[in-house]
Amino acid sequence: RHRLSNGLDVRTVEHRSVPVISFVVQVNDGSGADPADRHGLAAICADMLDEGTGALSAIDVSEGLARIGGEFDIDVAPDVTLFSLTTLTRFADRGAALFADILARPSLREEDFTRVRQMRLDRLRQLRDLPPAVAERAFLRLLYRDHPYGHLPIGSDSALRAMSLDEVRHFHRIAYRPTRGTLVVGGDMRHEELRAVAERAFGSWTDGAS
Repeated sequence: RHRLSNGLDVRTVEHRSVPVISFVVQVNDGSGADPADRHGLAAICADMLDEGTGALSAIDVSEGLARIGGEFDIDVAPDVTLFSLTTLTRFADRGAALFADILARPSLREEDFTRVRQMRLDRLRQLRDLPPAVAERAFLRLLYRDHPYGHLPIGSDSALRAMSLDEVRHFHRIAYRPTRGTLVVGGDMRHEELRAVAERAFGSWTDGAS
């Protein structure tokens, strides 16, 4: 167990059987943090992060992950959002640096937001024809009613259409802070090496909001 100077909690796990390293970042906000009239905000914010960082476009990010054989995944739950990246140990620093840029310094561009939102609206239309999805939405509404757990992370058509990029940027500033996150690094390296990788990549992540 470690804590970086910026307040990020780090857990290192030695797992020496295969030359692979995995990073998991838990952000302590999920769909339960969506405002009442903006269901889907946490999820669309998470989806926007790998759409580009700095001068890199979404395609550049995808190619950067492909060059290191990286497997990137996102899971939005009611109380947390989880991001994971797995790559070969020899690409530990490159993978960690790209991972940190995606989380802490996303581009959040208007054209990407418009495209991602439309994709989610299209997905909502598809879900209307899937009985399990209809049942899950009804079950959550009946069980939790107006509680923050009472909606799917993807949100609703009306909320997504009313959402703005500024709201996504604001949510990112509030939720994506090192003091509200935990990084788990596990793989074929010693604890000290794993911590050093985490420090080099995530040490410059700073709190952008109170």
